[in-house]
Amino acid sequence: MKAWRLMMSLPQPVKGFLVVYLIAFAVVFVSVAVMSLTGQGTTNPVVQWGVGVLGLTAVILGLVLAFNFRGSARAYAAMMKAYKPMGVDYTASFFATPIAIRIFGALFAAIGISFAVTSAILAMSLS
Repeated sequence: MKAWRLMMSLPQPVKGFLVVYLIAFAVVFVSVAVMSLTGQGTTNPVVQWGVGVLGLTAVILGLVLAFNFRGSARAYAAMMKAYKPMGVDYTASFFATPIAIRIFGALFAAIGISFAVTSAILAMSLS
């Protein structure tokens, strides 16, 4: 639960978007599992729209980190330095610097755009 406490210490815009992203990810994860149990040839609209929402939340979260809105990249880098997953220390790593978090945010936004566009194309072609 240390990761959740560290996440809740982030500044408000990034904290809110991170929680929304995690909720969207959980919904898509469960809906993909349910869709695989329903059989071949059927599509679940929750998956299509869920992937689109996941992409849009990734775009917003990525832009907040990329533009360092209200110091979010600095706070995220500090969170990475404080959290040591499986005992790995990131305090001296390039990945725990604000510039690396800003690059990650820009790439995360680009991936989110591809998710949203792909979801929209699939939704239009299957409807």
